[in-house]
Amino acid sequence: MKYVFNFILSVCLLVISISANAQTAPADTSKLKAYVGSYTFASGSPIQKFTVTAEKGELFGEADTYGKNKLVKQAKANTYQSTSSYGSIITFAWDTATKAVTSLTMSVQGTELTAKRDNP
Repeated sequence: MKYVFNFILSVCLLVISISANAQTAPADTSKLKAYVGSYTFASGSPIQKFTVTAEKGELFGEADTYGKNKLVKQAKANTYQSTSSYGSIITFAWDTATKAVTSLTMSVQGTELTAKRDNP
């Protein structure tokens, strides 16, 4: 009986260990590099620049100098939600010919702002 209990306990610990590793494994940062860069909004916009970076398999965005926030992938293609208190939705646009990200649209508080990528 003691051996059965130890066996079951060992299997449970192994399953927990595998599950924990699967959940914390970072995404491939190289796939996120297509989004990385600086994006400039039109003159007079409440935000002038949005900077996207990739770290440890995750995207981060910073509007002007308001601090960096994680961008969480959404079900819709090329769409991320900021973890900022505003919960902005960021949608990236691609040029089909060059297969490069050329701009982004930020939906925040009922307003949509579009920014062009600097040096795509």
